[in-house]
Amino acid sequence: MTSQQKIYWSAVALVGLLVCGLMLSGPVEQQFAPEPVAAWIAIQAEGSDVAQTGRLEVPAGTNFELHAVLEAKEWSGKMVYFTEADRLVIEGEEIPPDLLRRWTRSEAPRILWFTVEGFSPFVAIEEAKGLEAFYFREVFRSDWARAWSVPGDLQPSAERQEVRDLVTGLPRFGTQRFHVRIEMFGPESSITPEVRLRSPEATDLPGKVEGFPTVIASLPGGLEVPSQVFGLSQIEVAPQALAAAGDLLADWTRNRLAFSRLTVVREMLDRARLSYEDLKWTDVDLQEGPVWSLEAVEPGDFLRVGERIAILVADRGKPGVLDRSDLCFDFIKGARVRPLDEIFVGEGLVEWARQMSSSVAAAN
Repeated sequence: MTSQQKIYWSAVALVGLLVCGLMLSGPVEQQFAPEPVAAWIAIQAEGSDVAQTGRLEVPAGTNFELHAVLEAKEWSGKMVYFTEADRLVIEGEEIPPDLLRRWTRSEAPRILWFTVEGFSPFVAIEEAKGLEAFYFREVFRSDWARAWSVPGDLQPSAERQEVRDLVTGLPRFGTQRFHVRIEMFGPESSITPEVRLRSPEATDLPGKVEGFPTVIASLPGGLEVPSQVFGLSQIEVAPQALAAAGDLLADWTRNRLAFSRLTVVREMLDRARLSYEDLKWTDVDLQEGPVWSLEAVEPGDFLRVGERIAILVADRGKPGVLDRSDLCFDFIKGARVRPLDEIFVGEGLVEWARQMSSSVAAAN
């Protein structure tokens, strides 16, 4: 190669480096950057290699991760997806791996995480039209990292504000919905975002419950239905409004949007192919109650005194015997796990009824 050729190719290389530098500079980078289109949340259960949008049902105690997804259009018109998920399914369709991107641009977006909950953990309604005033809100999770991926959490905001100790010994269960905002800032402003993308919002509920980012973690067997309503708002309707509001509230319970004591018990009995009148109530003494076994007391059975009904959960007192230290679900102004002696105080008998197990119901 002659000296002139060396000079020529050196000049070409220098120009190439300058062009690359310009491409990576702010204005040119902005010009060629993909155009943000939409924000999604993909949920990945522990043990799974796929993150998916929409509703995910898992056993109680299952860990899960939330992935923010930025859908964007490249200058060529091709859609790409910025996320830290290795595999991604959006609305039932898996995104080809070559369309997944990690964010590498110089200006990082701000990612804000929220839970989506009813405006109050407990609502009493006197008239059926009171359901129209019920709404959902986005609760900012300031304790979560502003990151593309964060560990998920089912804990509702009302529980985070409580002072009372939580009952231990049970895996985490309940229902929670999530929302993410992805904010893009320009070179001239670090306060007001130039672009703000939102995943499905609180105002989309209850109408667009299908596909909303949701995790439902369930206890097994007869506790599946009542365990799923934890984290939801309890709505109790006055007797005079029940006929008009009952069907809508039952639909909200089936979609895990809100619940009432009546709709929870009704759904439990429907799954067992029973009516309330089919339950056989037996007087029991909590000082020396029946034994815990598949032939006697088991999780999901009912206890009542008057109109107060609790659902048995776990043996925590004298091993193998139903007593006042055992745990139950209680639905008075919100779903709670309580020992029986916090509900049924004083002397006297309580009434107990078995909830037919799913295996027995299926055989009938």
